[in-house]
Amino acid sequence: MKKNSLLFTLLLAGITTFSQVIDKNAEDIIKEVTTKMQSYETIRIEFTYILENKDENIKESKSGSIYIQSDKYRLYINDQLLISDGKTQWAYTKDINEVQIYEVDPEDEYTPMKMLTGSAENFRPKLIREVAEGGKTVQIVDLTPVEPQSFYKIRLEIDKNEKSIISSAIYDKEGTTFTYKVDKFHENPKIHPSRFTFSHANYPGVIVTDMR
Repeated sequence: MKKNSLLFTLLLAGITTFSQVIDKNAEDIIKEVTTKMQSYETIRIEFTYILENKDENIKESKSGSIYIQSDKYRLYINDQLLISDGKTQWAYTKDINEVQIYEVDPEDEYTPMKMLTGSAENFRPKLIREVAEGGKTVQIVDLTPVEPQSFYKIRLEIDKNEKSIISSAIYDKEGTTFTYKVDKFHENPKIHPSRFTFSHANYPGVIVTDMR
């Protein structure tokens, strides 16, 4: 499940409130983005995930999407599906037709809603620069962990006018970069309740591994 937590960290790191601040401009930017995100009842994000390591000549790209409503979510990325209704979590892998079922951990800090509305004290944000890109003013903000981590920074690209995240990337100490680029952002879409449960009938022959 740590892999799924990393997915949430990468995708949603840019919309969390960061308390330990050394850059007032960066603090204001993050607060504006957070306030806007908290105003939505539902969210749908379509994204591209890129894994790159130039030293090893590796570059992989995958597409995905996530639906969020309160503490419920549904995350697609290639052949993987992660669903939670707030109490139960289902992790489905298509190539082996298996679903693993977990009880939601109330202490998990990496669920989408906690990432959206929580307060983290583990990063220091810094505004690097503003650039013009595709008719937009893009603010580049780096988040540096206070305590040693397997990565040394998260870089956010933020649309200054829209107060929205364009991309979120994590740079690990082994030379690999994990990037999520937001392709489409849907504000308050209608989401059917069935999106937040796993229907076994839709996956004939599915192998069920109950980890609760």
